[in-house]
Amino acid sequence: MYRNPFYLGWNKGWSFLFFLEGGIAKIEAKGFGISITTKVKKGESPLESADRLVWKEQRIRKSRYYSWLKSINEKTIN
Repeated sequence: MYRNPFYLGWNKGWSFLFFLEGGIAKIEAKGFGISITTKVKKGESPLESADRLVWKEQRIRKSRYYSWLKSINEKTIN
């Protein structure tokens, strides 16, 4: 198992791996049963890349959660 190369206290539950693949800098986030990878954009630090990657995933999860809640509430009303 790889050790976490840096620690982000604002997002517990995630671990990050910064690596090069074919000469392209990438970052991988693992947590909550998923693994997502993205390229590090030009001029962006690994910390900013991790923030962008996890923020996007959390936004998607939140949207799905509220969509699920809405469907449950509609079933109970009908």
